[in-house]
This record gives sequence, structure tokens and C-alpha cells, in this order.
Amino acid sequence: MNVQSLEFFGFAAVVLALYYVLPMKKQNYLLLIASYVFYITLSYYFAIILLLMTLGNYLLGRKIEKEKPGRKWLLVGIGFNLMVFCFFKSAHFFVPEILSFISRLGLHIQTGSLKIILPIGLSFYILQALSYLIDVYREQIPAGNEPANFALYLAYFPKLTAGPIERAQTFLPKLSKQRVVDNKLLSRSFTLIIIGLVRKIVIADTLMQAVPAGLFKNPSDFSTMELVAWVTALLVGIYNDFCGYTNIVRGISGFFGIELSRNFNHPLFSRNFTEFWNRWHITLSLWLRDYVYFPISRALVRRNPSRNNPVNIALPPIVTMLASGIWHSFSPGFITWGALMGLFLVAERSLSLGRPLVPPGKKPPLRQFLGIIVTVSLAITAGIFAFFTIPNALQFLKSLFSNTAWVLPDSRVFLMIIPSLVVDIIQYRGKNELVFLTYPLFIRALLLTVALTAIFLFSQGGIPAPFVYQGF
Repeated sequence: MNVQSLEFFGFAAVVLALYYVLPMKKQNYLLLIASYVFYITLSYYFAIILLLMTLGNYLLGRKIEKEKPGRKWLLVGIGFNLMVFCFFKSAHFFVPEILSFISRLGLHIQTGSLKIILPIGLSFYILQALSYLIDVYREQIPAGNEPANFALYLAYFPKLTAGPIERAQTFLPKLSKQRVVDNKLLSRSFTLIIIGLVRKIVIADTLMQAVPAGLFKNPSDFSTMELVAWVTALLVGIYNDFCGYTNIVRGISGFFGIELSRNFNHPLFSRNFTEFWNRWHITLSLWLRDYVYFPISRALVRRNPSRNNPVNIALPPIVTMLASGIWHSFSPGFITWGALMGLFLVAERSLSLGRPLVPPGKKPPLRQFLGIIVTVSLAITAGIFAFFTIPNALQFLKSLFSNTAWVLPDSRVFLMIIPSLVVDIIQYRGKNELVFLTYPLFIRALLLTVALTAIFLFSQGGIPAPFVYQGF
């Protein structure tokens, strides 16, 4: 059941109808049951893993609170979650080794009988469980006295498969108070869904289907212009895919009176890498900042308070971005991507030392524009290692400077990148992702008609493509 499918919207509509006829105390139970029903449609196996993780983290949270300071139980909780995370994330590495070992013993089993599948959404709800345990230990939140609310915090179906990554200290209070759904929230939620569907079905799917498969296998077969255009299309496609997902689930959740966090804030207009990570996958960036970067930085400052100390400058961003790469995948490509992103942040911080701090928006327009070009270009360069094998990524970079024939790519690249930029520019200039709601009624009706028509036409190609980040 894909989030952008008619089945999902039908499922959400049924849940919503039941939701509004129930008293508040029973609404959370309905949402919890609905969340597990939704997850079971993906796999019973996924739901069992989630249930076990929920039970384990709930009991650990109670232990941490009861046995203050609870450091021992916090370490057990961190170890428990990381062990589960590493087991599933690395399964595709060690399963072939196990099969090889069994084969050397003279035994033969089918590959399918030893296949370990990464549960969809596991990477997201494990981070939420970790932040919950750490916040309980820090006494920023109490351990949940309502097991059902804690279970819903991890399982809530709009955010289950690919975030946003919510914090218990902001999400759990929403489950304990009366939720008001007025016309303003309904209008905002509906608009988010429409924007999300346009980003996903019209822009992202078209761009990513247009990217030729040969690009990943034989980059040397393409000209410099084609390589630049196709990898840009890939980045814009991934951005619209994930941003579209987040918009859709935020809109769905809004109908239940539960507002989810924004995950993207026009990252392609970032003028440096610090700004980029404040705009791209915001909830993950904030999680890494609060639970990886800050603890490492504070520990180093306690040992050497000098802001010019090379270790203080380099270690926190590199470790943080390596953690981000590993969170995405244990593959060498994503680890390389994380290392490059860390190095970009270190270089940026090193260049700013000894200079007055000038916010990106206060710099001359030409410097801002050049900053955008440099930041996005380097982000794309790092992204090549994330989505190509290391040899093919190196071949790609080599081909950029060797295959200089003037060959243009498929025109669909430009046709779909332009609408993406137009939507972003309108939202960015209006300083509001829902700026369309401020337009006159006639303009809003016209835009809605165009959007619905485009969604209908572009969705006629068959089964909708799954969201990219569900694979993480």
C-alpha cells in the first residue's frame, strides 16, 4: 500500500471517518490499530519487529526513569537499538558469507530461505526510540505512563515508513490533549497533499524514470552535458520524491489534528553546507545535531576550549556526517558520501575562522548566487558516490572531463526540472510553503484544476513507484 496510492487514501478515509465519531480517549487506540493494520499490509514480519522494538524500548524507558540516573539502562537501550539496526542494515553483507560457509561444509540451501529483509521504516523509528531513551535519561520527558501512546509514537502510520523523525517531547503531548481540526487546518492539509502529489507523481516519478539505466553502469557512454543533466535530474527527482512524501503524510496527519514536522525548506537554494543541512531532511539533521554533533563537540571543548583547535573543528562534523551515511546504508558509497559531506563542512568552517560572521542572506546577491552554485554542485558530486558504485562514481567523474562532445540529454529533463524550480521559487519568495492559499479564489481554483489534471494524467502509467526513502 503505497502512500500515494488510491488504496492508501481510501484506508485513511475509513480511519478518519471512525476517528471523528470516537471520543478523544479512544481515538489514539484507533490510530494505533490502524497503524499496525497498515504495517501488516506491507508485511506481518515488519509488524512483529516493530511490536518487539516498542515493548523493549518502553520497558527500558521505565527502567531508566526508575533507577536514576539510569546510565546503565540507557547504555543497554542504545546498545539494543544499535544492535537491531546494524543487524538488519548489514544483513545483505553477511548473509552471502553465511551461505558460502554453509556451502563449504557440503550443505546446500536455497538463497531465499536465508533472506533477511530490512523492515520498511526501521531506520526512522529506531532514531525516535533512541531520542526517547536519551530524553528520559536527561529528564527532559517522563517515561510514558501510557503504553498505547508510546506505541503510537513509534507506529503512527502517516510517518511510519519514512518519517518525519519526530521527538517524543513534542509528539507525545499531542496525543494527550484535545485535537482541534478547523477549516484552516483542513485547508492547509489538503494543500500539502496536492503539492506532495504533484512533486511525487508529476515531477519525481517522471524525472527518475527518464534517467537512463546505462548511466549507473557505463557513465563513459555519455557526454559531459548529458552526465551533468542526468545527475541533476536524479538529485531533483530524489528531492521531490522525499519532499512529496513528507507533504502528503503531513497533510494526511493534519486531518487527524496531529501536525508533523517539516522536512524540507528549499534546500536547492542553500548558499553553504551549514544552510543545506538546515534545509534538507531537517528532522534527521536536527536529530544528528542534538544527539551526535553536540555531545561530541561539548566533550572536545571540555578538553580544549580553543575554537581554533583542529580536532574541535574537524571531528564533530566528520563523525556526524559519517553517522548520516551509515544511517542511510552500510555501503561504501554512502559512507564515502558521508565523509565528503563532513569534509565540506570542515572546509567551510575552517575558511570562516578569523572572519566576521555574515549570515548567507546578508551577503551581496552575486556571492549568494555563487554560493548556491558551489553548494549544489558539490552536493551533487557527493551524491554520485551515494547512488553509484565506487568504481562507477569514479568513472562518472572522469567522464565529466573527457567526454566533452556537445550532446544534449532528453528534453524531459528540462520540462520537469523547470516546474520543480517554479514551485520552489514561489514558496521561497513568499516565505511560506502554503503561499498558494493567499492567492485570490479564482487563481487558487485554476491552480487546483491544473494540479489535479496533471496528477491524473501522470498517474495513468500503472503502479506508482515506491518512495526512495522507504528503502532506507
